[in-house]
Amino acid sequence: MPTHNNRHLRGATNEIMLRVNGGTVVNVGDLMFIDATAGARHSATITYAGFPANMCASNTHYYFESNFAGVAMSSSISGVTEDIPVATSGVFRFPVTAAAGQTVSPSFFVSGASFGANGTSIFAQKVVCGPVLNEGRIGYCVRAQTATSTVDFIILTRFSGVSPDVSYAAA
Repeated sequence: MPTHNNRHLRGATNEIMLRVNGGTVVNVGDLMFIDATAGARHSATITYAGFPANMCASNTHYYFESNFAGVAMSSSISGVTEDIPVATSGVFRFPVTAAAGQTVSPSFFVSGASFGANGTSIFAQKVVCGPVLNEGRIGYCVRAQTATSTVDFIILTRFSGVSPDVSYAAA
């Protein structure tokens, strides 16, 4: 059964509709990616469909920045191919993977994966944050928090933003 974790706090979400294939389960609040690189989902086939972070191949840390679509605003059950809304902007609150009590500041970057000497850990409903994250950045902290187990951050995706309204320019 899908979980319901609406992690959106504030700001326009500028949602896009993202196709999710029938064999993919998506929960509200999942970090979503677009399958646009061979091997991103342990497969050589590129489908351009959306999938949650927990379906990423462990060697695709570069993939986080280039193909991060946003945060799922609706669930999708397995067996159903459908379009779901994905937020491409806004401020969200996610649990951090570090132990409770972490201090974060607005200068910290946020990632949906931990890349280290012990391998890669990829999360769909948690994030890692720190002052220096060289890979996998999907956002940045917007509020200083002391002794916290969550982080408020603005998501960064190449799908973020709104095209300027130029309809008034002709007047």
